[in-house]
Amino acid sequence: MDKAFNVAISAISDISFLPKASEFRDDKLPDFFQEKIPEKMQNDKKVLDGKKLEDSWFKPVKADFFISHKYKDSDKAKRLGAYLQSKGKTVFIDSCIWGSVYRLQKILDDGYCQNDDKKTYAYNKVMKSTSYTHMLLTNALLKTLENCENFIFLNTENSINAENIIKDTSETNSPWIYFEINVANALLKEKFKMRQFSESKENCDVFPEMAFEADLKNFSKVNIKKLLDFLNIPIQKERNQNEAGVEHNL
Repeated sequence: MDKAFNVAISAISDISFLPKASEFRDDKLPDFFQEKIPEKMQNDKKVLDGKKLEDSWFKPVKADFFISHKYKDSDKAKRLGAYLQSKGKTVFIDSCIWGSVYRLQKILDDGYCQNDDKKTYAYNKVMKSTSYTHMLLTNALLKTLENCENFIFLNTENSINAENIIKDTSETNSPWIYFEINVANALLKEKFKMRQFSESKENCDVFPEMAFEADLKNFSKVNIKKLLDFLNIPIQKERNQNEAGVEHNL
């Protein structure tokens, strides 16, 4: 990740010049991939296939821009995304590509966590399915953030509520926004460290060169022709003449 931007949007006039949200070109994963939870055999028993589950719900994406936003600001994110797309940029907006983590949670709970009465759920099972579901999404977000060049946070009264804005603080009630911003900060710090390392390598170029004595007194001093004669390698006269002609013309 190269850059991160804190984009404040306080009024609709701030985005009046942007295209309509419907103009955003999404690439949502097809729902039919998500209807059946993939399983596989492991140690003679059925287990959930985490790789296939991630690929069908939260397949990591590579893009020029990652737009972090509150769900209520989806239209604003799409409008900004549509504008960036019109400039030839690729844009990641999770709700436009991935399935809903809450829908996946419900499918897992209905399929694996119901009690015998089919009306209630086993608490321990629900906790386990919740951890699996959120770990899949967290991992996919991490991979996607690593793959995106730029990070945009839409700073609105939905993501940073009005009371916090007045207090000049940046608290958010969204754990996902909290996670995305923290990862973006970590990636920026890593980029900064890499840049410092690169600059330090460049600074090494000004270090004075060292002279080493190359002992050549036991070597036979020859030119290329003598070398080829000594090695009994015939010289292609025609080729030499052609090359000489070219050099003469030059």
